Amino acid sequence: MNVTLPGDPYASLVEEAGQSTVQRRGALTLKPAALPDAQAIPPRRWLYGRMLIQGYITVLVAPGGVGKTAVSIGISHSLATGRGQLGDWVYQRTRVLTCTLEDPEDEYDRRNAASMLHHGIPRDELDGRLFVVSGRDRPLLVAGLDTDGHTVCYPDKARLIDLVRQNRIGCIVVDPFVNSHELDENNNPHINAAARAWAEIANEACCAVLLVHHTRKGALAGDIEGSRGAKALTDACRVGLTLTAMTEEEARGFGIADRDRRLHIRMDDAKSNLAPPADKARWFKLVGVELGNGQPGTPWHQGDNVQALEVWEPPEVFTQTPAELNQVLDAIASGPSPGRRYTSKRTGAGGGVRWAGRAVMQMLGIEEGPAGKIVAAWVKTGLLVESTYRDPESRKDVGGIIVIDSQRPGS
Repeated sequence: MNVTLPGDPYASLVEEAGQSTVQRRGALTLKPAALPDAQAIPPRRWLYGRMLIQGYITVLVAPGGVGKTAVSIGISHSLATGRGQLGDWVYQRTRVLTCTLEDPEDEYDRRNAASMLHHGIPRDELDGRLFVVSGRDRPLLVAGLDTDGHTVCYPDKARLIDLVRQNRIGCIVVDPFVNSHELDENNNPHINAAARAWAEIANEACCAVLLVHHTRKGALAGDIEGSRGAKALTDACRVGLTLTAMTEEEARGFGIADRDRRLHIRMDDAKSNLAPPADKARWFKLVGVELGNGQPGTPWHQGDNVQALEVWEPPEVFTQTPAELNQVLDAIASGPSPGRRYTSKRTGAGGGVRWAGRAVMQMLGIEEGPAGKIVAAWVKTGLLVESTYRDPESRKDVGGIIVIDSQRPGS
C-alpha cells in the first residue's frame, strides 16, 4: 500500500530491499547554469567504439537467430582483452559482466569458446576479466511490481550496483533485456521505469550497459521503431543499434549465394536519420567453429559447431584490370546489335535484352548484382551517359547509353 508522510509535500516512494518505502526530499531549488569554457568540459567517456559509453545504456535490437549473442560475445572479448575483435577501437581494457538471462550457462560457455578459438584468444587473457550472472541459477530482477500490484520496485538494483563496484566491472551485457524485469512490455511508463533502472545502474556504478532486445517481425535495417514492445526503451538509450540479416536484394548485389545470405548480418546506427546503402553499411559474418568436444562412443561423438563473429567487407565494385574493363566498354559501345544501344536500366522499355549489365555479366563472368553495381558506378561517374536515339527495329525514339571515351579507365 502506498504511504505518504503527513504534511510532507516532498515525500516520494523509493525502493529498499525490494519494498516501496518513503523518503523525504528537500525543497526543489534552482541554480544558475555553470556555463564553463568548452575546453573545460570533460569529454564523453567512450568505452568501445561509438557504441558503449560509461554511465549510459546502449540498446542492440535484432530478430531472433540473427547473431545478437555473437555480437555481444565479440564486444565482451574486445573489452576484456583490450583489442577490437570486431573492428572497433577499445578505449579502455575493462572487466565485463554478462547477464545471460535466457540461455543456460553452458551455452554461454560454448559461445565464449567458439569466439576464443576463432580469434585466437588465450584463456589467460580473459581469466578474471569475464563474469557471468545466469538467469537459470537465479532470476535477475531490476524492476517489477510490488505486492500491491501497482507500485514499481527495484529488488536487485542496489545489489547489482554494489557487485559491479566491488568487482570493478566496466561493462554489463544484459541478454535479453526483457528477462531483467517483470513489467508490462507494452506499457511505456513501465518500460521507462525498467530502462531508467539500468541507466541509474550505469551512472552509479560508472559502467556501460548493453541491453540486448528483440525486434518485431519484418523490422528493417536501421529502424529503431522496429523493436518489440513499448518505445520508451529505445527513447531512453544513448546509443541504439540494429542487427538485420542480409536481404535477398543485398545478397544479389554482392553476389552472395542465397544459402549463405543469412550468415551475413549488418549493423546500423538506429538513431541516425537514414540507414546507409548496403555497400556502405557495417557488415559481419557468422562463422561455424568446431569446438572439438566430441565424446567418442556416445551419440555426441561429433561435438558442437558454434557460430562466432568476424568482420566482413563487401566486395569491391571493380576488381578487374583497366584492360579488362575497357573490353567490356567496347562491347557496350558496339550495342546489342547493329544500330542499337544498350540501356542503363534493367526494367522498362528495352531494359531486358538491352540492359548493359548483360554485357558486363557475359564479358566478366559475374552475377547480376555485381554487374548492376558496375553499370551504376559508370553512370554515376559520367562514363556512361543516357541519351535518345532512333531505334532501327522499333523505329521509335528510345533511350540508350553512349561511352564517353575520355572517362575510360586509364584515360
